[in-house]
Amino acid sequence: MGKIGNFIKTITIGGIIGFVGGLLFAPTKGEEAREKLQDALAKGKEKFKEIKDEFSKKEE
Repeated sequence: MGKIGNFIKTITIGGIIGFVGGLLFAPTKGEEAREKLQDALAKGKEKFKEIKDEFSKKEE
């Protein structure tokens, strides 16, 4: 993976970590926060997989 791929990967991971941190420190009930966190993690995993697949296709 080139410099651009690493940059995008880093930005994506940083965004996910920031979003999760925001959910954890937001003034919501525990159950709601856990639900949002699970949704965010699922979306993040899916987005990361899409980006990974996209760069894998470009390298071929």
